[in-house]
Amino acid sequence: MRRQTKYPDTDTFRYYNANPKGRLTGDCVYRAIATATGKDYKEVVMEMAKMHCDTGYEATSTKGIEVYLKSLGWTKHKQPKHYDGTKYTGEEFCREVAEDIYNGGDSRKAAIIANIGGHHIVAIMDGAVNDTWNSTHKCIGNYWVKEEEK
Repeated sequence: MRRQTKYPDTDTFRYYNANPKGRLTGDCVYRAIATATGKDYKEVVMEMAKMHCDTGYEATSTKGIEVYLKSLGWTKHKQPKHYDGTKYTGEEFCREVAEDIYNGGDSRKAAIIANIGGHHIVAIMDGAVNDTWNSTHKCIGNYWVKEEEK
């Protein structure tokens, strides 16, 4: 959902709000997963609520996110770091790492779900963070990639 925003689009950020009501609220997990998977936002919310009931892991907790994404065939990867051990910002990740994740493939076709700046979750698509606010200056944490079916 496009709307006027104080965060202009850049080469590593695009404003996108998957919330069907256009709300700006603390639903980053649902927005990111719906955006990256192409699933309907409400479907993601319902599936994660069911996962919570079935497993006892709160849907937006670290473990809940991990369990849900694994059930969809996404693989978790540890936080990437530069050779000197420093962390990548979202901007650096989009520019330098995303292409390598797909073995030099076209990162513009790749979808990645990533922790950024602590507990915030974003969808990275077409080489850019797709979200309601530009968090690309924050550090990338663990991330998930959908493994290609052979």
